[in-house]
Amino acid sequence: MITQNRWQHILGVARKAKLLAAKFKPDDPKFIEDMFLLGVLHDFGYEFAEDNATHAATGGAILKRAGYIHWHEVALHGDETIENMSDELFLLNCADMMTGPSGEDFTFTERLDEIAQRFGTESAAYKKCVLEVEKLKADKRYLKIKIAR
Repeated sequence: MITQNRWQHILGVARKAKLLAAKFKPDDPKFIEDMFLLGVLHDFGYEFAEDNATHAATGGAILKRAGYIHWHEVALHGDETIENMSDELFLLNCADMMTGPSGEDFTFTERLDEIAQRFGTESAAYKKCVLEVEKLKADKRYLKIKIAR
């Protein structure tokens, strides 16, 4: 089920995805709009998933059935094992890891600290997110969207 906090997170991710898309492709308004929509849709699978771990796959499957072009990005977001991310998946993952659970604007470090506080540094969730952030920061596209704070 999607909670009020989750809706705030979803909106925060959508706005962050829009901002990152504007830095990544400033002359492509369609791409910027598409990234905002992808941010809005990325976590809607929580409403239908049997558990939190399957929300991405659940949302992706529903969007695939509906013919949404970026269903694959929804299905794979947050998967730290993906080697070749599309631009859309890369930006979505960055936006997700730069947005707190209630829509707060975070750096990667702040987001990891927040996850550590909720789940502990020895948790699978924290370790997965550390790997994801390392992968995102190592990607050459990160230099194009890096936000100084």
